[in-house]
Amino acid sequence: MILAAVPCLAAAAIGGAALASGGSTPRTPLTVNLDGEAGTTGLGVTVYACLASGRLTHVTVAAAPNCPAGSVRVHWSGQSDPTSAPTNPAPVTSSSSGSAPTTAPPTAPTSTPPTAPTTAPPTTSAPTSPATGPQCVTSSAKGNCGPYTYPGITGSGGSNTFVLNNMWAANAGTTQTLTSTGPGSWSVVANAGPAGSTAVQTYPDTQQIYTKSNNTPDPLSSFSSIVSSFTEKMGEASGTSAEAAYDIWLGQNSSTNYADEVMIWNDQINRGTCGGATKQATATFGGSNGVPAQNWTLCKWGGSELIWYLSSGNEQSGSVDVLSMLNWLESHGYLPAGSGLNQIDYGFEICSTPSAETFTLSQYGIKSS
Repeated sequence: MILAAVPCLAAAAIGGAALASGGSTPRTPLTVNLDGEAGTTGLGVTVYACLASGRLTHVTVAAAPNCPAGSVRVHWSGQSDPTSAPTNPAPVTSSSSGSAPTTAPPTAPTSTPPTAPTTAPPTTSAPTSPATGPQCVTSSAKGNCGPYTYPGITGSGGSNTFVLNNMWAANAGTTQTLTSTGPGSWSVVANAGPAGSTAVQTYPDTQQIYTKSNNTPDPLSSFSSIVSSFTEKMGEASGTSAEAAYDIWLGQNSSTNYADEVMIWNDQINRGTCGGATKQATATFGGSNGVPAQNWTLCKWGGSELIWYLSSGNEQSGSVDVLSMLNWLESHGYLPAGSGLNQIDYGFEICSTPSAETFTLSQYGIKSS
């Protein structure tokens, strides 16, 4: 029978003599004719031989031979096969001086592991204010869109919710175009010169009217909560002066409607400290109703206009506890006792732009109870 030995013996050093010349050059399997030898049937055959001058003698599977002087005894494992050498030979062990076996590690499986799914994971996006009607576009100084029935504002009923272009003090040559699909989704392109001016020219805004049918303000005492949220983006080119802000009008009775004005600034560029108003006090609001606790600074302009601005800096998206801020003003004597709401507006006070710039409100709401 033919027994095929494992080829890596060709590179093994045994007793200081190489099995074949050429160092580590790969060799073909060694084939030895062992027909007629006892014990050659089956697998896992151990072959013994004597090695001298690169030649094998006394090859046998019966027992280790007595090798003549000048040769060394070797042995290896093989597999009997009447036709060809095996495709996966058994691990090799070769020794003549007690060296460790040179068993080859098992190979990795050839099957391809499953790949990750190619379907992209679902994406999420920030909530957007629902559109409430067809697109409205106006460039008129007193142009307005609405009235709207807007679910983002509690009490919006189709007669008290508007979006205004409101170019109330525009300079000659100032232009502004309002594009609105609803109270929480609108923008203006404003070109308000001259660049660097700090006097307010326009206030495009979402307006919610609270004045009651008997022409009196809705008392603050009738509310347990008023929380508003916003997401906006202003133009911020050099020479722009503007802020994103609430403009809230209050009174105490029919003869004092709109007598008091409170602004809440959340974002400003080149408007200085309260636009030049005088600092009055600081207070912290939030911490409940989903509104984070934040520090605010109070300023006063002229005889009655009050301005809250964020002490920590600008914020383009957030929420405000409106009722707590108004109640604080009343309890500290900045608003008359018994004050009530006439309207809450939110938008951009634009003083100047160096060229045409876009101001966008992409989310807005007022939740009250």
